[in-house]
Amino acid sequence: MKAIHWRVGIRLALPFVAGTALAVFGLVGGAKADTDNVTQQASVLVGNHSITCNFSEGTPTSNTTGFSFDISWIDSNVHSYLLADRSHGFTTTTPDNQTGHTSGDILKIDTSTHTVTPLLPPADDPMAGVRCDANPDFGGSNAAGRNELTGPNGVFTVNHVEAWAGDGPSEFALAGQTNTAADYVNDPCDSSVRVFDLQTGQQTDHINIGGCFRTDEGAFDPVDQLALFANPSEQPLRGNRNSTGLNRSPFITLISTDPVKPGKHHQVVKQINYDGHNGTVVANGGIEQPVYVPDTGKFYIAIPGDLAHPDDGWISVVDPGQHGNNDIKVVANIPTPGCNPHGLALGLDAQLFLGCNSGPERVMDARTGDILQVITQTVGGCDEVYFNAGDNHFVGACSAGAPGQFAMDQVDSQPIAFDQKLTTAPGAHSIAADRVTATDWVPAFGGTVCAASTACVAIFGGANEDE
Repeated sequence: MKAIHWRVGIRLALPFVAGTALAVFGLVGGAKADTDNVTQQASVLVGNHSITCNFSEGTPTSNTTGFSFDISWIDSNVHSYLLADRSHGFTTTTPDNQTGHTSGDILKIDTSTHTVTPLLPPADDPMAGVRCDANPDFGGSNAAGRNELTGPNGVFTVNHVEAWAGDGPSEFALAGQTNTAADYVNDPCDSSVRVFDLQTGQQTDHINIGGCFRTDEGAFDPVDQLALFANPSEQPLRGNRNSTGLNRSPFITLISTDPVKPGKHHQVVKQINYDGHNGTVVANGGIEQPVYVPDTGKFYIAIPGDLAHPDDGWISVVDPGQHGNNDIKVVANIPTPGCNPHGLALGLDAQLFLGCNSGPERVMDARTGDILQVITQTVGGCDEVYFNAGDNHFVGACSAGAPGQFAMDQVDSQPIAFDQKLTTAPGAHSIAADRVTATDWVPAFGGTVCAASTACVAIFGGANEDE
């Protein structure tokens, strides 16, 4: 991703509210793809570790994951690839009916040498890791780790010296699998953010955000020194004494990243519920990938459509005020009809790349909210997206067409043009890019990019780049 320099951003007013029509300047489709012959150049083996969830209620079933992970991030300034990894770390116990549970870690890979070094939580303070929860109304499924209690989740770097990661609530025993709030009566509602020193690998802070479900993706504002994290799955848990009004709907948290003394916690500056009040939309479809845009001095957050409009959504705009003062507020919600956005990445000239879960990918001007291009050759199904400043391409972990099968979509940013799609692996929903080596990194298990039944991080690059 293009490095963000330390400078004061110019904050521009965005006169958009939910329901406002937007200008669309072009459709990319029909023309021959501008293929840069990107191919897989290498893969980094990260080690296999199977974790199995055993469900006894209803129809008994077991499900095993060979590699559970979430968000990827690359800080090219310090040659570090980071992955929110739930499958590794150290062995721990869990109240879940599972085998193979681990602490989770932040998998760190040197982008020059490909040396793997995990960032581990303390032995007495494990991450959530893989959890077993099949309650569909609470974000669960009978696939191991596919629920809203897991962690780590989102990860990014702060000032090139720290890794910040969202985590799930502390371990607790589910009271059952009846798909009711009563199953979560023991939930401590203490989802959190972990802070690690990149040089020493030590955890330096564990910040309780107060979520009953996982703290997920985040972004960093280097001007105001603020980190933003989303809790996308909060809902009322009647009967849980740890639950508060904050947990009645999805919310975001802004945290000061100013250094703190050892033993002290970073300050939680503000929390905002996405419940239709105070300028927000009703985010009952979740909250996805955010990004900070220096040109406007604001955060932009992908908000999938609500339950009534599942194929649409918004890009929500948050003004961080001045160094985390009380002026922090939602100032706009830019509608994205035909796009249920999950991924969001910042490119050149304030371009935002929208990875849509439904509908084709598109590029938006963050300064105006106008859609610059719709990439009609793409089919959606996206999760994380990224910008590779080394070759000026957007890349997305998006659908390959078949259910559950992912591919890497590559789109030129200037001029905006579809490049190519490369099939990766089932579940390969995460992606990051390194501007120094002009490569794209995709964690996966098996598929066409790792050996059969093998966990790896696949590395792609082009011998015929055109940018």
